[in-house]
Amino acid sequence: MERHLETSPPFDQLLLGIWRQRKLVVVAVAAALGLGAIYGLVTPPTYRASAAVRMDLQILPEQFVSPTVSETVESRIATIRHALLGEPVLARIVREENLFPDIVKTHGVAAAVEALRGRIEVRIEGDNGFVVSYEARTAEEAARIANRIPEVYAEIASEERAEAAARAAAVFAAELDRIRPQVEAWEARLTAFKAKHADRLPEVLESNLRQLDRLSGLAEATLLSLSDAQRRYSALARTGAESNVEVGRLAAAMNEARRELLAARSIYTSDHPEVIAADRAYRAARERYEAAAEAVALGDNEERRVREEIRWLRDLALDFQRRADAYMRRVEATPAVGAELEGILREYAVVRDKFATLLSRKVEAELAQDLERRQSGSLFRIIEPAIPPLAPDRPRPFQVLLVSLLGGLGVGIGLASYRASRDTSVRGAAEARQRLGIPVLASVPSIGTRHRRAGPPGE
Repeated sequence: MERHLETSPPFDQLLLGIWRQRKLVVVAVAAALGLGAIYGLVTPPTYRASAAVRMDLQILPEQFVSPTVSETVESRIATIRHALLGEPVLARIVREENLFPDIVKTHGVAAAVEALRGRIEVRIEGDNGFVVSYEARTAEEAARIANRIPEVYAEIASEERAEAAARAAAVFAAELDRIRPQVEAWEARLTAFKAKHADRLPEVLESNLRQLDRLSGLAEATLLSLSDAQRRYSALARTGAESNVEVGRLAAAMNEARRELLAARSIYTSDHPEVIAADRAYRAARERYEAAAEAVALGDNEERRVREEIRWLRDLALDFQRRADAYMRRVEATPAVGAELEGILREYAVVRDKFATLLSRKVEAELAQDLERRQSGSLFRIIEPAIPPLAPDRPRPFQVLLVSLLGGLGVGIGLASYRASRDTSVRGAAEARQRLGIPVLASVPSIGTRHRRAGPPGE
């Protein structure tokens, strides 16, 4: 029989037992509602405002300048929560808005930053958007701080990007200062080499070849004139006759020298060695012609004049040959000079290209720095600014009462269930028969107050 008394009651009897303890449930619900009402009255209201922000990275005009600081939207949005809740952003807001002055005074700015961080919520929305929420004691403060958080972060991020561009420009400038002496040294070496081998450089090879051909032709023509003069001298020596034909030949030589001078002036400037030599030859031919003409006028003989022509032609041929040999030496030395020049140019080109690249990157970094500062407000775009909320976020009376009601019901039903499960009293013949497992022979009905008062009159 004791075993049957200690078993738990069935579910329907448990519900019946809870119903018998309904006063306890009512008391628990009433107490919970009272506590909820007290909490709603005592707890100061807090307001929450939210700002929806879309991230737009700075876009530099890459057709004009290559950005020195590059970052994708995905990489920034992945760490946006940590960036917005970082100490640089929150510390600036604490100082600007004068938040938590007591905490700042007693524990410092770091403690105020931690307190501010606890009131901020950041939610990622989509691929390039997020929502910043802030909780404050007043609606205006909640809206103001919620809007200010992304603005401060955009300012700090823009300053950091501008500083990064400035550092890049400084690095390029330092590298340029290091390489500039090398470039100047190679330029000085190249200039000195070209000045030393100006007449044997590859770019003047064609001019040297033309001059060599021209001098060879002049030397050949002079030798022919020399042969003709020698034949005439031999004829004059045989005949012994005098003639004034030489004056005409000297005039022809003077005219030929004049044509050479005009041809040289048409190719070179007046200070070129070839022009100077042609002018000297023309003057000499003219002097010989004038001297011959004067000698004829004085009665000089033709044989002496031919002898002088032969001497002049011989000197002229030697001069042409000497100059042709000089040009030949220049032509022969051009390959070796060109090879040496090519080596200098190759090494100079490496340093020059590096210098030009660094100079271009430095200019681009300076432009990027200026553009970063000009685009400081384009990092974030607030598509839905925070506005002062009309109702507090906490406490919410309906939710507090609903939670209190549910909590009171839970506690009351739990206590009632516990008491009902521990109640071992037997109520009624059916319950006794069920719990004891033996037939009931008789039962005594419950005599309540109403039954005791009801009786025959006169009692």
